[in-house]
Amino acid sequence: MEPHPEETADFSAFSKMRRIQLDPESVIGRELLERFAEFDESFTGHSRIWAVVVKLIGLTAMCSKAVIDLEKQVIELRRELRSRDKA
Repeated sequence: MEPHPEETADFSAFSKMRRIQLDPESVIGRELLERFAEFDESFTGHSRIWAVVVKLIGLTAMCSKAVIDLEKQVIELRRELRSRDKA
């Protein structure tokens, strides 16, 4: 699917998200902000409609991965707390 040459996408707010101050221990949040911005910037010069559709697909995948990573950490913490309670 080729973008229409007369429609070019602008940078959206995702490229500005790098300015958000995160806790120094933030890992997943920092990764998401950086990946969102990089992904967003990669669509410069493409048609708006094409860019929006592909961005939605890509951002959904990134968010899904982040939720899975966070859930893994929560599960690990729960297991650690359970083992402390049993001791």
